[in-house]
Amino acid sequence: MTDAGVSLSQEIGLREHDKEVLAFLSQNPSSMMGFQGLKRRLGIHSEQLSRALRRLSADGFVEQTELGYRVTQKGLTILDSDVMTEDHAGITILQTYMPGNMDAREAVAVLKGSWIGPLRWQGLTESPDGLRLSWITGDGKVQLDATIRGGQLEISAVTTFHERVDEAVKLGHLLFNHISRAASGEEFRSVSA
Repeated sequence: MTDAGVSLSQEIGLREHDKEVLAFLSQNPSSMMGFQGLKRRLGIHSEQLSRALRRLSADGFVEQTELGYRVTQKGLTILDSDVMTEDHAGITILQTYMPGNMDAREAVAVLKGSWIGPLRWQGLTESPDGLRLSWITGDGKVQLDATIRGGQLEISAVTTFHERVDEAVKLGHLLFNHISRAASGEEFRSVSA
């Protein structure tokens, strides 16, 4: 907060959707979120989201990469620190080892942007530990994360709706099947529900 009790984001003149996008991307600064993933997660109309991303990019708060949008260091400086927390606690659906000859980057290239049954691509987080690929259901109530690190794959689900846990487990296995085929180099089409 500034001396006058006005937040820096208000002082800069961010619009409501700009703040929503920036706050969401700031929750995990290493994430790269696709346009459609942002749209589904935030529930913002395409045109409004496009304008918000254009404004944020022009101001240097967000950058677009080939894998999606991410917040910049400059963007991180304008939000209150309490906005930038996200609880990724979820349930582990499965953990397994991946084939030793698997190239995680090639698998990501095949998987990014793919729809798997009712799961829609959300984005990618890259860290020194590994890669986390995220999908979300169309209604935004179940998120599945596939984390690849050190030759291991972990699929976990995040949902606040207890009655959706069984669905999340089934979707986790569907996702695993899709990732397995990508890792083995099999040709496949997007799985549809």
